[in-house]
Amino acid sequence: MARFRVDGVFDFEKLLNADVIPDQALYAAGDVVVRAQRQSATSMLTKGYSTGKVAKSISKGKIISGRDGKSIYITVKGSRTRGKKKKHTTRNAEIAFVNEYGRRGQPPRPFIQQANERCRDEAIEAAEKEYDKWLESMGF
Repeated sequence: MARFRVDGVFDFEKLLNADVIPDQALYAAGDVVVRAQRQSATSMLTKGYSTGKVAKSISKGKIISGRDGKSIYITVKGSRTRGKKKKHTTRNAEIAFVNEYGRRGQPPRPFIQQANERCRDEAIEAAEKEYDKWLESMGF
């Protein structure tokens, strides 16, 4: 039977069972992505058609553990009443989808894709900073 022994200032068991690290890192990266997507959505506002509600409704959700590890969803939440004569409710996510991919007669405005590509490195750096803070708190 193999033995493993560690002497030092940090708690090695905590290091191996570090569920806190991904959470802090994911939240930090999520904040960066939300900010970038909101800025991108706002920059693509079309005068007379846009109200900015889609940009304001972009938010990060809870951390979800899955088969491939943990992840955090950035979503478009909420809905609004539309129409002048016949009122109907439309989810902000539907509006964001049409803006992102377009439809017949309306070209796509891929604000989500552009924001994600633009903020990728910044989100990774934010996650790395949180990881480094955690390692420092463990005595590294």
